[in-house]
Amino acid sequence: MISLVLVFLLVFSSNFAKVIQAQSASGEKVELGLSSTLSPGSCLELACDRFKSLAEKKSNGRIKIVRYPSGELYGPKAEIEAVAKGNIAMGMLHNAYVGARSPALEFISSFGGQGCWEDYDHYWRFLDLPEVREIASSEAKTKLNAKLLAIAAYGNSLAGNRKRPVHTVEDFKGLKMRTAGGAQATMYKELGVVPTELSAKEVYMALQRGTIDGANSGPGRFYFSKWYEVTPYLTQDYTLPYLSFWLSINLDIWNKLSDNDRGILAETAREIEDWARIYVVKETSAIYEKFQRGLVKELYFFPQSETEKIARIVRPVMHDLIVKRVGKEMGEKLWSLLEAAKKK
Repeated sequence: MISLVLVFLLVFSSNFAKVIQAQSASGEKVELGLSSTLSPGSCLELACDRFKSLAEKKSNGRIKIVRYPSGELYGPKAEIEAVAKGNIAMGMLHNAYVGARSPALEFISSFGGQGCWEDYDHYWRFLDLPEVREIASSEAKTKLNAKLLAIAAYGNSLAGNRKRPVHTVEDFKGLKMRTAGGAQATMYKELGVVPTELSAKEVYMALQRGTIDGANSGPGRFYFSKWYEVTPYLTQDYTLPYLSFWLSINLDIWNKLSDNDRGILAETAREIEDWARIYVVKETSAIYEKFQRGLVKELYFFPQSETEKIARIVRPVMHDLIVKRVGKEMGEKLWSLLEAAKKK
């Protein structure tokens, strides 16, 4: 009997804290793993590094954050599962892949409402609505078994093409493009694209071999992962603003932390969220400047007329999609909050 109990305890301990942590009475040292899956040197990787540095400093070294950057430990999908199960304490969770568990979070990240935003400020106003924050926190808790620490800005939307320029909505038709998540695939399909889901690590080779014609992601991914080498034609379409990732901590681990430790992590996360919003705008501007200096053949910016055309085409489809995915009550609520955040 005793041996069975010991085996159970060992298995439970291994599964609950493979990569992680010492917990948590006030004064004890705490070790927390933090995974991320973005390109080395990009905004959210730097944000995670900054989170580590600030949290350790605020705690006088008592809290230790062990970093696993740029997919070192998990891919985007596996990272979400690992945080939900407590196999790692924290992750910068991918907006689109979170959608498999919570379409509401995918919508709030801006991915689920792609094509429906008037401009970047429209999205920021939406994201900062107290009701939106409450929904996001509740969804993280119930669907991800996680405490949402910060909603971190990633970058805007670039469509890269290896074959030809995309100057109009009609130019999308027939292109086989890598998309991320069901909502983005739905949006691009409505524009005539053949959506294909690939992991970020597969995209460069697929473009190089001609398996796909193009890909959609943020400027940081195109630059830091060198996708621009195989997508000489880039289009900024403005249908996706500075979309968000989810800095989250496993809920069971969070609940075992002392009030003081939770306060340090929460305060640090708020600082990181504010920092990322400012930094990602600077990062995007710097990357665009590099592209325009000859790294690509063309960086084209959709005129307002084409952006408005996209919105007319996709808004009804995206509205119906969120209602279908989360139910009429929640879907209409999210949509009404999107509408409420428009300029008066």
